[in-house]
Amino acid sequence: MHGPKLNTASLDLRPLYYFVQVAELGSFSRAAAALSMGQPIVSRFIRRLEDELQVQLFHRHGRGVQLTEVGARLLEHGTAILRNLSQARTEIIALGGVPVGSVSIVMPPLFGHILAVELLRRLRAEYSLVSIHIREGYATDAIEWLSTGTVDIGVVFNAPNISTLLVEHILDDQIHLVGAPESGDVIRGRSIPARRLGELPLIVPPMPHRLRTIIEEAAQQAGAKLKIEAEVSGISTLLELVRARPGYTALPSTLLRGEGKVGQLSTPRSCSSFLS
Repeated sequence: MHGPKLNTASLDLRPLYYFVQVAELGSFSRAAAALSMGQPIVSRFIRRLEDELQVQLFHRHGRGVQLTEVGARLLEHGTAILRNLSQARTEIIALGGVPVGSVSIVMPPLFGHILAVELLRRLRAEYSLVSIHIREGYATDAIEWLSTGTVDIGVVFNAPNISTLLVEHILDDQIHLVGAPESGDVIRGRSIPARRLGELPLIVPPMPHRLRTIIEEAAQQAGAKLKIEAEVSGISTLLELVRARPGYTALPSTLLRGEGKVGQLSTPRSCSSFLS
């Protein structure tokens, strides 16, 4: 017994790919937007697929579309076909010795932009066929996404030891107290005890950011209670507020590159220096 013969139209995977997009997004318009093409074109390809198979794949309604029973079965086969095709392409190209595939990386909101430029430059130079996906997330988000396989790599402050994750130390950094040059509460370049953090108005990232946790733990160990003037996630806004002198912030030197000369800390629990 022989199955149906394949023809040129059968080998065109575009209708199947567009069908999967519509099915997963639940709407022709949303699928068209995701595919960066007009909705009539997507509709035409779906009609072609329905005509070829002589079935109805979707029930249309005011809120979008819903798969028919036949459409649900085709979705199972379609996603498997596209996944296998992508895997086959990856394996065949890899046989030529060229790495290929995709990598998803999560970085902290405050200094992801510093790492992303250099990271993307190096990856493009060394692995031109690898697709890079970068997203921002706090340490708790990164650990969860890594554990569930949502991302492949995470950059976090003080990563915890988790048996299911491979942790590699990247660098040690120093924490600086950063303020406007005209502020006179501390002396430039001189380390101060962490207990003094309780005496200064602070502008810091919100919890659960790992840097905020480090600052809180340092103050708690020194018996100081922080005076939080504002919580700010973005580094640019945070530094602008510091320049305007509503208060101080505490940042690792990595974040201060290109923002002016800073002094140096004696320990991660002591903060010093003004932003020039």
